[in-house]
Parts: sequence; C-alpha cells; structure tokens
Amino acid sequence: MSGKVKKSSGYFRFLDFFIVVLFLSIAALSLDLFRDDLLYTINLQNVQPVGTVVVRKNTVQRRHSDRVLWDRLSYESPVYIGDLIRVAEISAATLKLEGGSVDLEENTLIRIMRSADGEGLHIILSEGNLSLSAGTGGKGVSLDVNGKQVRAAPGTVFSAASGTDGRISVSVNQGSVRFLDEGRAAREISSGNLIAMNSDGTERVERAAVVVQPVPNARYLKNTPEPLPINFSWNRINLAPNETLRMEIASDRNFTRDLRTIENLNSQAQAQFNAGLWFWRLSFGNTVLSSGRFTVADASGVRLESPAANSLFRYRDELPVLNFQWGEVEEAVSYIIEVCDTPDFANPRIRREGSASFMIDSSLGEGTWYWRVMPVFPPVFSGRSGFSTPSSFRIEQVSFDPAALEGETDIARWFASQSAFPFELPRENIPQIRLISPEQGVQIAGLTALRQQTVFRWDIDAETAGAEITSSKFILSGNANPLQGQPIRVIQNPPRTVRIDRLGVGTWYWTVELETSDGLTVNAPPRRITVQAIPLLPAPQNLQPARQTNFDQEELQSLRAIVFNWSAVRGANAYIFTLYQQTTSGRRQILNTTIRNGARSYTLENLRVLDRGIFIWQVEAVNIGRGSAIEQRGRAAENTFALDFPYPGPVQIEDTGILYGN
Repeated sequence: MSGKVKKSSGYFRFLDFFIVVLFLSIAALSLDLFRDDLLYTINLQNVQPVGTVVVRKNTVQRRHSDRVLWDRLSYESPVYIGDLIRVAEISAATLKLEGGSVDLEENTLIRIMRSADGEGLHIILSEGNLSLSAGTGGKGVSLDVNGKQVRAAPGTVFSAASGTDGRISVSVNQGSVRFLDEGRAAREISSGNLIAMNSDGTERVERAAVVVQPVPNARYLKNTPEPLPINFSWNRINLAPNETLRMEIASDRNFTRDLRTIENLNSQAQAQFNAGLWFWRLSFGNTVLSSGRFTVADASGVRLESPAANSLFRYRDELPVLNFQWGEVEEAVSYIIEVCDTPDFANPRIRREGSASFMIDSSLGEGTWYWRVMPVFPPVFSGRSGFSTPSSFRIEQVSFDPAALEGETDIARWFASQSAFPFELPRENIPQIRLISPEQGVQIAGLTALRQQTVFRWDIDAETAGAEITSSKFILSGNANPLQGQPIRVIQNPPRTVRIDRLGVGTWYWTVELETSDGLTVNAPPRRITVQAIPLLPAPQNLQPARQTNFDQEELQSLRAIVFNWSAVRGANAYIFTLYQQTTSGRRQILNTTIRNGARSYTLENLRVLDRGIFIWQVEAVNIGRGSAIEQRGRAAENTFALDFPYPGPVQIEDTGILYGN
C-alpha cells in the first residue's frame, strides 16, 4: 500500500505543477495583452482622429485595429482609421467624420478605413443599417455594402442596409450616388430612388417609397411651447397613381404608444410633434414600404431652480457663495449660464458653459442680479436653442447687528451666506481679451464665406496690455464651447487679425486663449457666427424637346442626332446634363456630363445608346469655382420623351439629318 501511496502522491504533485504553470501562463498572456492594449491606447494620443462621436444612445463599442479589447464610446470620443464600431440592440450613434457624418442604427457593425486615393474615408458596412450625409468639402466618404461600392456626391444624404442573408439596399434622400457593382457599368442613383439586390447580385423589383424629407434620424429643436410641424415627402416607386399609402406615427418602435394614423396619402404629409423620440412608417396595404425615426428636443429654455426668484442674500465681509441649479434637458450636451446686472443681458458679468446642471460662484457683490440658462445641443440638431425666462435675486451687505435683522430666519440666512472669498490676482496682471469682429450672432452669406476670406479681429484691452503673455491660441469650432471637442481650426500665437479661407455652411464659434508667465490661462467668451446655406440656382426653363415628345419609327430613321437645349440661368456658368431610361426597377442612367463655358445645349449623336421606351432627361444649373469644384448647385428641371417603334434593339440610322429642339 505504501508503494501505491507514493505513486498517487507523485501523480498529484505533477498535476498541481501543471495547473500552476497553466494559470501562470494565462496570467502572463493576459498581462502581455493588457500591456499591448495600454501601449496602443497611449500611442493613439499622437494619432490624428478622423472623427468624433456627437450622439450616443445606450451601448456603442469600438475596437481599434490590432487590438483585442472592445471599449465603450461616449460623447466626443475620437474615432480612428481602422476602428470597428459596433452598435448594440436598442442603441444608436452619430459620428462626425472628415467628409460628413454617419448615423448608425441598432445591431450595426462598420469599419472605418482610408479610401484608395488617400484623401477621403471609406466605410465598410458589415451588417445593419446606416445613413450617411456627405460633406460639401473636397474630402468625401465612400461606402462598401456587401462588396458593392457606393460613392456619394458632395451634399448627398443616403441610407444603406445590409442583412445577414446578404440582401442589400441603397436609397438616396438628397443628391445622388454612384453605385458600382463589379463586372457591371456604374449606375447613378438620384434623389428619391433606390436599388435593392438579393444575395446573388440580382436586383429586386418591388413597391417602395423613398422618403426625401425628413432625412434619416433627423433631429429638430423646438424652441416654443407649441408642437413642432414636420413635413414628410417621398418618391413613389412601382406604385399606380390610384394606390394610396398609410402613415403611422408613434412614440415607441412597436407603434402602441401615442399612435396616430394618416390615411389616403399620395406623396406627402404633415404632422405636429412635441419633444421626444418618434417613429414613423409608410405602408401600402399590409406591406411597410419605408420606416424611420426622428428626435424633437425641447430647446425653449430650462427650468431655473436655485436661487429662487426674488431671493435675498445678505453678507458682512465676504461675498456669499451662490449655488445656481437648473433642470436637465434631454439630448443637451452642455449649458450656457449668463448672470448680469441688467435684465437685457447686454454685458453679462458671468458667461460660462459646462456639462453640469449647476454652477457655484462667489464673485457677485451688492445689487440685483439676473440670470438665465440655455441648453446646447450637438451640431446635428436643426433649429436654435433659446434662453430660459430670466430670474432675479438680490445681494446686500450688512453689519452684524442681530437687533437689526428681522428675526431668527434672517439670522440663519445671514450665517448661511458666509464663505471664504478666493484669492484674486490684481487686474493689471490678468490680460482682458477683446473680440472685435465678427460680432456675436453675425450671419454670413454662404457664397460670401466660400469665395471671400472671413476676417476675425481681436485685441487686448489697453489697461491690461502690459501683462506678460507667453502664448496665445485662436480657436474656431462647431462646438458652442470651442475649448471642448475637436475644433476645425487652431492657430498658435496668431496675429490680431486672422483670415480663414472657404468657411463652410454651419454655425461656428470662435475665441482666443492666452497664457501668462504666472501660469494663468485666460479666454474670451466665445462668439457665434452663422454661415447661411447656399441657395439653389433656379431650374432651367424652356426645355426642348418638349415634355412627352414621341419619336416614331419614321422619325427615328431620319435622325442623326437629338439636340437638347434650354434657357440660360442667371448665376450659372455650367450645366449638368443627365439622361435616364425608365425601367421596371426605376431609372437607369445612360449618361451624365457637365457642359461648361455657358453652353445651353447638348447634342446626343450616338443614338445607338437608346432603345425602345420612355426616357427622362435632366439639366441642372451650377456654378463652378476654383479647382473645378461646384460652389453652387441648382434645382434640376426634367422632361420626358419616348421612342416608339415595333421592334426591339438599338436605333438603326439610315439617312442623315438633325433634329433640333427649337
């Protein structure tokens, strides 16, 4: 028995040793992976991000390339080339990227890459649904959907879906995209149209309604107590004129709460909404043709809680510590608080922005003070925020004479108002920044900002000009607090006059930050300027051939070319001519070309590209500026014509002759 015991004892010692070595190896591997992950995170501090998260709901995760761990994204988290972004169920995210912005819906997985030309971004959609808004600048964003390439024109808004079964769809809400399928000619999908494909690459022909307004995942600000009216419009595809649609609207995705139904719709509708998240769907019979959601945020001001209206604060030697508090606003990312000694807030004593719904201050002295708060929303929201209705309070300095006070309540209030007053540097050691122009709230025409430099001027007040300044910084940002987030322009040690080329459409905030030799950082309250949207040029008129022109076999045999012409549009220096053929699955683009030098016609000489059927031709007036970039788009005008002959196949040209549109 003793021999057996020894054998058993040796067996267990070996097993124990094996287990210890195994767990130590696992621990060493985990530490090594953690070290690699930590070093990768540290190294990212020196990598330029390609975008930030501007909206996040619930669980949104990111995994860096060459990294094993997933981390959660929050508001203003940066994203980088190579990142995998994963959105969980009942979640959503919006990313602001170099070439525009992208909305990710629940159960969506994408990877962010650099495009082949090294300029724009390339997004790979593995599964789920997204909507992409392409910027108007030079850098663009392209998309890979199940191996199919989608390239968006500047200013385009489109949606894409990729199912687990390999089926895909792409619908265009605004602008146009080029759809590239390997082995096939590129096709252009214009606003209000879609393409749907099965897993084997064949196209699906089905009834559809492509909604062009509101855009996917739209976000609105409501700055009045009344409900916000929202217009819906869509393009009908493969629907007969007498086939009407039904719209359902609800405050939950299951369409059970606050359900509203609008019947007998053709191509548009209107409804009014209070603040909240709203879901909608368009149906034909029992088939849902289109669905979406949008957010209405209450931007009419916040509820002021403390100090209570008409409060009185007394102090003897040290200024009172005041705790400003207000109600939180859903969807708001920060708040601007202003405190002034006049009700018009012409020259606020305090103007601060922060993410918290409170502020503590002890710098206010005797007098009557007015205060108000404005919520700040991400730039993806349309509309304007408003300040709350102002509230007021009073501060008085008194001598400590209990007999002069008005009873025990006032004594308690007096004691409650005592606090230590923080040390303040002498005014001559603190430089006072003065932003000169543009003034607060200035609106600049979009074309002016595009074609001329926007000039920013600032200075330092004469009485503090002697302060020793070690560095300065000019900051221009889309964030209401330019010191937060990712600014679009930062200039170190700028001159007192800063000139910015080609400032884009949007609301911008600018400020100047200084550092003194004492280590003090000073910045001016930011100013807001708005670059207005560039208006569309009007649609060309007097299109020839006229609408619904019909060419029969006899005419076709005498044609050598078809000449399309139109009237000039003021402000245009070029025109975009596009020719489509109407098919059962929508419009198929035949050609697209830009006509320059003020020409107002296009001659189609190769009639072999035409087949029997109905054709649509469009012309859009544009203005092309520096670098051959389109600076101003226009409204497209279109006409139709038909080729009617009894045999299929291309047009046979036998005799010479020219058909002119006049």
